[in-house]
This record gives sequence, C-alpha cells and structure tokens, in this order.
Amino acid sequence: LIVIALFNLNAQELNSNQESGSERKNDVTLDPFLLIAIPMLNVSYERLIDKKMGVGVNAMIVLDDNESDYFTQFSPYFRYYLGKKYASGFFFEGFIPVTMQREWPYAWVYNESTNMYYTVDSGEKTFTTVGFGFGVGGKWVIKNRLVIEASGGIARRFGNFDRNDFSPVTGKIMGGIGYRF
Repeated sequence: LIVIALFNLNAQELNSNQESGSERKNDVTLDPFLLIAIPMLNVSYERLIDKKMGVGVNAMIVLDDNESDYFTQFSPYFRYYLGKKYASGFFFEGFIPVTMQREWPYAWVYNESTNMYYTVDSGEKTFTTVGFGFGVGGKWVIKNRLVIEASGGIARRFGNFDRNDFSPVTGKIMGGIGYRF
C-alpha cells in the first residue's frame, strides 16, 4: 500500500508539473530566412534555468563552400527575460562569439620587365577569433510548445588585426521558429 501511495503521489506531482509547463526547459530554434537567403544554417539551443534566465549556444555556419570568406561562428550566451510568462518576452543577452573564418588573400607583385602589377594567390588562410557581445530580442511561446524568436546582437572580436584581414566587429541575428520541450 505504501509503494502504491508513493507511486500515486509521484504521478499526481508529474501531472501538476505538466499542466503548469514547468518541465519544458529546452528550446531549439532554426532561422529559415538565412537558410534560404545565404544559405547559412543558423540554429540555437537554450536551456532555461528559471522563468527569468536561460543559457544556450547559437551556431551560424555558411553552407556554401564556394564562398571566398568562409564563416562559422559558435556563440554561447546568457539571457535575462523581462516578460511575465515563463522564459518569454523581451530579453537582454550577453554572448561570446568564437568565429572561424577562411580567406584567400592576394598579394600585388611588380614585374619590372613588363612594368606592370599583377596579383598572386598567397594561399588559403584560416584564423579563429573570440569576442564579447551584447544583444536584445523577444521570444514568444505559443501553447507552451511553439517558439518564435526575433533577436540580434553585436560583438567586438579580439585578435591580431595587422596579421589577419578581418573586421573587429561581428554579430548574430535570429528570426527563428522553434520548439520547447
């Protein structure tokens, strides 16, 4: 009887948690707009800590290998929500972009016999940078399952700007649709 009573109590507790939606602490979001336009895979996973905070990671990966500036960025982030519902509404976030970029730089060479300049491929060059950024956005949860997110942020990258030809500024953007589980 004690085992059956404990099992029944546990089942009632699980049912009450499911009704309140508190067991859904994971969000996965995909940006279909960048997937079609660039093509770039832009996907996020977020683990909700409580009703006001969450931590996650965003991945932005260019899918076209023919691009001259290949770009991949992984950004772990922390969010603070201002909405009244569980982990939804307007939010602020801090993130750390880790960016891998590939270039094919060219060098100008002067030919004295022809008295002209021409370009020479100096080979593929890959580099990685780390930065720190700040973002804002909004997340709306419909029927405790469907997630719609619109967010953006800007970050400063750190590295040797003289040796590598890259912008010191990067960012992240999400216009995504997802699922809470």
